Amino acid sequence: MQTSTSRRRGARSIAVLGAVAIVAGTGVTSVAADDHAATRSGQTATPAAYISYLASSSEEGAAQTLSDFKGLPAAEQEKYLDYLNNPEVFRALMEDAPEPTQDTTAGPQSAPAEDTTTSLFGGDVVVESEHESTFTPDTKPEPGSSAEAARKRKLSRGTWESTYSHTQKIFGVTVTKLSVWVNYYTNGSKITKVNFADGGRRNYNASVSISKGVPKHWKDGRYANGSVVWEGNIVFKGFGVSIDKREKVWANEYGYRGGYLKNI
Repeated sequence: MQTSTSRRRGARSIAVLGAVAIVAGTGVTSVAADDHAATRSGQTATPAAYISYLASSSEEGAAQTLSDFKGLPAAEQEKYLDYLNNPEVFRALMEDAPEPTQDTTAGPQSAPAEDTTTSLFGGDVVVESEHESTFTPDTKPEPGSSAEAARKRKLSRGTWESTYSHTQKIFGVTVTKLSVWVNYYTNGSKITKVNFADGGRRNYNASVSISKGVPKHWKDGRYANGSVVWEGNIVFKGFGVSIDKREKVWANEYGYRGGYLKNI
């Protein structure tokens, strides 16, 4: 199996108003270093404390986040830690992702959902929505068939998996990544069984707690579906930010897939 090479990325920007703009502007960077530490959680109080936190983490990907954080200039390290303790940044991660239409009657002309990138806080914070599928569409042309007809052929017989991920990066450093995937079987004509679904999280923000609910999987019309519920909380200074989200992924017999993250 190969990772699909037909991944596309679109881009859009969101204007941040009111208090968010104040936090993302010069108001943050003008505060003295000691004042910064006083308004942060213990493990994000200073760059040294955060480095120690990442170094002791056994979570997959923590070593890369540690390396990337160490590579930031000192001023960006300080601002990064302020963002970790900013409830508006947490809300930005948990904002609803675009929800593609899941047409259960759609044929092969239905295009795969596009990846998206949303820039916030002057570009310091980026939220990415990505789709990935471990399938290889059976696109080998038969004698006399056109390339377009070959492109519309269904997946080869076998077991495939599709994933949808929602990721937040600060200054290019991965802070949080939420993923859900569904595993399914097609007989070469249609999906006949949805084997299982699961979800995974990578969270390198010591100020935020994210828990995973029980994954669900099911077949709906032509589609294999998987979902998981995430419960997120800022655990410092009593911000009271608590958000429940459902993350969903689906795929049909042509390998076209989509996903979303939204309130429940």
